[in-house]
Amino acid sequence: MGQSCRNGDEELSYSVVNRGDRLTITFQHELLAILGLSFVLILTIYLVPIPALRIILGAPFVLFFPGYTLVAALFPGKDDLEGIERLGLSLGLSIAVLPLMGLVLNYTPLGITLLTTLFSGTSFMVVTCGIAYYRRGRLPPEERYALRVELDAAGWKASGLIDRSLTVALALSIVAALGTFFFVLAKPEVGERFTEFYLLGPWGKAEGYPTYVLAGQPIRLIVGVVNREHDDVRYRLEKEVAGQGLEQTAEIQLAHDEKWEELYTFTLVEPGEDQKVSFLLYKGDDQEPYRSLHLWVSVLAPGAPVATETPGPMLTPTPVASPPAEASPTPIPVETATPTSTPSPTAITTGTATVTPQARVIHIVQPGETLTSIGAQYGVSYQAIMYVNGLEDPNLIELGQELIIPAPDEILPTATPTAP
Repeated sequence: MGQSCRNGDEELSYSVVNRGDRLTITFQHELLAILGLSFVLILTIYLVPIPALRIILGAPFVLFFPGYTLVAALFPGKDDLEGIERLGLSLGLSIAVLPLMGLVLNYTPLGITLLTTLFSGTSFMVVTCGIAYYRRGRLPPEERYALRVELDAAGWKASGLIDRSLTVALALSIVAALGTFFFVLAKPEVGERFTEFYLLGPWGKAEGYPTYVLAGQPIRLIVGVVNREHDDVRYRLEKEVAGQGLEQTAEIQLAHDEKWEELYTFTLVEPGEDQKVSFLLYKGDDQEPYRSLHLWVSVLAPGAPVATETPGPMLTPTPVASPPAEASPTPIPVETATPTSTPSPTAITTGTATVTPQARVIHIVQPGETLTSIGAQYGVSYQAIMYVNGLEDPNLIELGQELIIPAPDEILPTATPTAP
């Protein structure tokens, strides 16, 4: 007896043929079923977040569907491959295709996320299914590949005891392997438990930390916490500034893999060198800090010429020559105007900061600046700036970097000449 669904002369979905002890089920449009299950997976993830259902639909989406659609596109004929070969290639190509997609996504602005992975995988299957249907359509109907499942009771009865035992053992092994795989997905082993606790500069990078500030000048830092404890955790954040006592700043509740960041602004009012600023992170109701971060800042007295320029139109600096580095056996001071009780007419003005000689200043690197142009603004050589900042390459400065600018009349050691 044969049963099939037809539209004219073309079969739509499946056919069932029963010839005595032999049952054959043929799926004509298994590729449409794969695409349908993929879209059901997407709806399940975003509308019905049931973990078990996501695992059941997600495992074949990752391990089988991409490779099967690609094999269907490459080998549209039923005699191109044996069933076991088609199955093996489908599994192998799926494992190969998805990492390549991840590699491509990693170098795009979108990055590797759940959404981009679902979109790229589904798009790949839509394209390969389209190619497979096009190539199958060019073949005679009797030569097209169709997924076929056969149950041969007569052959089972005719086989020997050893063959039947091996078949049963193989089937049980496959079921056990699949069961183990789904169990591992459902109950993953808990890895290392820890918490990320970090400080960033005001630009959100691990740079630009303040080292010299004026008393009362705002200091801005970003404090971040990432929970890697594999559990929901309540944190308590406290801050201690220059030994003034602990101050609780935040209560944080984070789920596993959840991140928290906050911009903190505070001031130091007492002048002094290397004042300690501490951020302490407590876990739950613990009395001892779980993590701690420390920053040392030198605070200058009010009125000290510490320039923290803000981006804006630059005034034309007074041109000051910056000769190439020359060896000298003795210290040579940089020439500048002699300070008097009357403001010197040769004082250099740049941006919004007015700089007077006789004291070091802090300069924040702005777009387009070089050590030579910065030195010209303050009447010092770029070699002097390199010396006080410990720089080895005059070309390696970054936007937003804080540079100590020596006073124009400050005497700095220079290189000792070597024998020719």
